[in-house]
Amino acid sequence: MERPSLAIVIPARNEAPRLPSVLDTLPGSLPGVGAILVVVVDDGSHDETVACARERGARVARHVVNLGKGAALRTGCEAALRLGADLIIAMDADGQHQAADLPRLVAPLLAGEADVVLTYREATGGTMPAVLKFGNRALSSTLKVMFGVDIRDTQCGLRAFTSDAYARLRWEARDYSVESEMLVRMARNHLRYVEVPIATVYADRYKGTQPIDGVKILGQLLRLRFGG
Repeated sequence: MERPSLAIVIPARNEAPRLPSVLDTLPGSLPGVGAILVVVVDDGSHDETVACARERGARVARHVVNLGKGAALRTGCEAALRLGADLIIAMDADGQHQAADLPRLVAPLLAGEADVVLTYREATGGTMPAVLKFGNRALSSTLKVMFGVDIRDTQCGLRAFTSDAYARLRWEARDYSVESEMLVRMARNHLRYVEVPIATVYADRYKGTQPIDGVKILGQLLRLRFGG
């Protein structure tokens, strides 16, 4: 039987300083996986993000202007499907996600144990800023109350899913609320999921989801809950 192909989708905006080290650590092969391709989505960068990605052999999709992480991630997943990917991993470009964790993400998909693999950050390898930790816990509690979804770490963006699952996860969010909307759609479509631990890595506390983003995510959850 032909082994499934994998696409690693990486949204990136002005990540030229960090993207090369992320791409350089990605594996050329994984147990049970066939071809591996990397799709970097440049979300309106003003630096050398595109050049860094192309120099390392990644496929590049581009947004002329910044549309947000959710929009970039969707663009990357759609590109992955066009390229024939059977499995998709969503990964950040800033070094918070480690290539060493990727085999554990794809294993449950390959074994047919899950449609979606989520990750949660353990208290090893780094410390999550207190304000982000509080916001994450608050959003996790809100998601549980509103949608009955009990997830350890609702905002961790390192995730994997099958191409069939993506068709049911396909989100509308263009910003950081993509992670929460994905979980709501996962629950509503009764997709099977597992959670795996990863190390906490924070190189820059001012990057990623900020308190104002938490307010926007809460607003998106309210729309999903009461707006259908």
